[in-house]
Amino acid sequence: MPALPWVQRQAVEPDRRYVVMASRLPLRSYRFIPGFLADTLRIRRQLARTEGLVGYALNARLTAKTFWTYSVWIDRESLEAFAAAEPHRRITQRLRPRMEETRFDFVTVPGADVARTWEERMAPVR
Repeated sequence: MPALPWVQRQAVEPDRRYVVMASRLPLRSYRFIPGFLADTLRIRRQLARTEGLVGYALNARLTAKTFWTYSVWIDRESLEAFAAAEPHRRITQRLRPRMEETRFDFVTVPGADVARTWEERMAPVR
């Protein structure tokens, strides 16, 4: 599965500071992939109406049962509000037993340093 393209909800200002969240989400079994992909669509619909989101992307290596997310937020509060809202909250609770060890990286960066390639996006959570 190719990476889903970067979806930008608002312009990235080079001198403004943003909260970036990168994740690595490995599944325990191939049988969980279809459900994970369906959940991804639900979360993408949620992202489309989320305040404070600058942009996001998803990458997948199906043969490794592993997914990576990368999102940019105007502040930590916006990110936390998204994570606590439905359907994200319910989906993450349901997925926990289906996941291997997940990794999350949170950093604050100037807009000029927002990662532009998947190699840059995945580096912190490899």
